[in-house]
Amino acid sequence: MAQSTYPLLIYTAIAVAIYRVISWYLYPGGHRPVTKKSLQHIPEFRFEDDDTPQRYLVDSRPLLFQGYDKYLKHGKAFQMRNPIGELGPQVLLPMTYLDEVKNAPESLFSFKAFSEKMFFLKYSTAPSQTDAATHVIKVDLNKNLGIIVDGIWNEAIAVLDKNIPVTSTGEWTSFDTYDLITKVVSQLMAFALVGPELCRNEEWLKLSIETTFAVFGAANLIRNDYTPRWRWLAKYRSDAPKQLRTIRAKAVELLRPVYADRLDSIKNNKAENGSFTKFADTVYWLLGNRGEDKSLTGVANQELFLTTTSIHTTSGTLQSILFDWMAHKEYHDYIATEVHNVVAEIQENESGKCRWDMQRIAKLKKLDSFMKESARMHPIGFITAQRYALKSHTFNDGLRLPAGSIIQFPADGVHYDADIYPEPQKFDAYRFLRMRETVDPNRFHFASVSDTSLNFGAGSHSCPGRFLSAIVIKLVMALLMTRYEVRWEDKNIKQRPNDVAYDFAVRPNPSVRIALRRKP
Repeated sequence: MAQSTYPLLIYTAIAVAIYRVISWYLYPGGHRPVTKKSLQHIPEFRFEDDDTPQRYLVDSRPLLFQGYDKYLKHGKAFQMRNPIGELGPQVLLPMTYLDEVKNAPESLFSFKAFSEKMFFLKYSTAPSQTDAATHVIKVDLNKNLGIIVDGIWNEAIAVLDKNIPVTSTGEWTSFDTYDLITKVVSQLMAFALVGPELCRNEEWLKLSIETTFAVFGAANLIRNDYTPRWRWLAKYRSDAPKQLRTIRAKAVELLRPVYADRLDSIKNNKAENGSFTKFADTVYWLLGNRGEDKSLTGVANQELFLTTTSIHTTSGTLQSILFDWMAHKEYHDYIATEVHNVVAEIQENESGKCRWDMQRIAKLKKLDSFMKESARMHPIGFITAQRYALKSHTFNDGLRLPAGSIIQFPADGVHYDADIYPEPQKFDAYRFLRMRETVDPNRFHFASVSDTSLNFGAGSHSCPGRFLSAIVIKLVMALLMTRYEVRWEDKNIKQRPNDVAYDFAVRPNPSVRIALRRKP
């Protein structure tokens, strides 16, 4: 008996060793992607005709709406193909599971792990999220918005004046819409992130815009050119990670004097009164807080991460809101009057600069409602609360998710649910204003999040910078309304051009140009 068992044990040990070697080779991160077989208890929803990966990249929105109506609205999950095949199927969960997911620890449903799987941050050397960077935005920046809002307004005036020429004949100037808006947003965000010394520095602004493209470019290159086992080589051999290292080195160089100035101020102020009050930017707050890497390189990494997460999302949202403003002239008189009245309250002080505060921002209620309706109908993403399951989990109702599952929730489906938003296909600029007046004045703001308002995520990972983003958009829109005329470059355009979607992301049509001129 012992003799016959011994070879079996040997063969079993060899088989286990081979399995582990193969798993280590194919899945170096230690987490296998989920398979359709392990999700067979969750119904699959797919295209009936062309079910190729490319179809999911360009035409996923109709499928998501159908899946919402068939499954999610009735409390049932479904799975659908992931165009990135190596990640396995993706699971769409109904909103009844949102509380469990958003309250789960990072060790169970991880946003960081999802980001790593999507963007290969450890292989590309891309800047990644830190607890310190999140804390600085969530706490320090948000509580100091009233201090910096006036500076953001003045930077908006400066950048628009620089880019939109004043002509004696009142001629229109044509612009690539996204290019112009990104220039504006990058300068305003830089004022809040790195302060007045760098917010007009052309090298910094160029670098901050390019970083996001470099991160996405590196992820695509690594996914296409390297198998999982050899991706560790990418940061040594590939051009895209090299570009990110060049960006980081340049960021360090540009930040050096700002870093030194903030560090000296913190040391001097702490010695005098134990407080840090001289500056209001994230460089200063990162150095003043405990924890994380406070070296120049560490701060540069965190600043690059913050620019990556702030500029292009805000720019896309602002462009979308501007397109809706141009397409819905029936609201112009009502909303522009509100904006003009608030701007008129701003008094010139002795230095000649305008004064804004959060109370005046709060008076832009009609504009806020218009913005929120625009974001409801034209989001920058169709889904929300994306997580990677690091462990297997059984929900309270018995639904089982295996480790390796990618999960997400149907933001777009919720926002177009007629039981939640009557006449969801109709653009109603006053929708959220009425809800604030009749339901709760403290809810339904542009930057608010809830189970029925999901543009900024959910739970602990809801976007902490959404309040800054809202201010930037409102101030730019206020300037465009009060100081400029804007129209489509193509005068034949009569309604908002169709958006362009890729996978679960969407953006306003990038080929559509606008024209602007200063008002007399």
